Amino acid sequence: MGTRRRARAIRSLGMCVAFVILAATPAHAAKAVNKVPSGKNRDLAVIDYERWIDTLKGNVKNFSKGSARDVTIVVRFLDKKKKALGVQRVNVGDLRSGDQSSWSLPIEERNRAATNYAFEVHAIWQ
Repeated sequence: MGTRRRARAIRSLGMCVAFVILAATPAHAAKAVNKVPSGKNRDLAVIDYERWIDTLKGNVKNFSKGSARDVTIVVRFLDKKKKALGVQRVNVGDLRSGDQSSWSLPIEERNRAATNYAFEVHAIWQ
């Protein structure tokens, strides 16, 4: 009888731990990964990104041999039919050759219906 209670307690504990882990992860987080640099300029590229409820987060990398100053990411928010909803910008700072940086952009209310994103990365080259 003691062994059954112990097994039941361990099983209950495991279910509680699984519930806590699932509850801690954002339920509305939609992750989309763009691993291949896109666009004509492949020197600076958004290498991955993910959408949270009201935030878009990602990483940008400098693939060129030169340093880039004032790196800015322009995000075009698109609906299911690829119609533009709006544009927002986030400044990342400076990136030396081979460096990458994370970025985070609070999504404005008018752009929250977006299901697709188009990225442009701009910089001043040194």
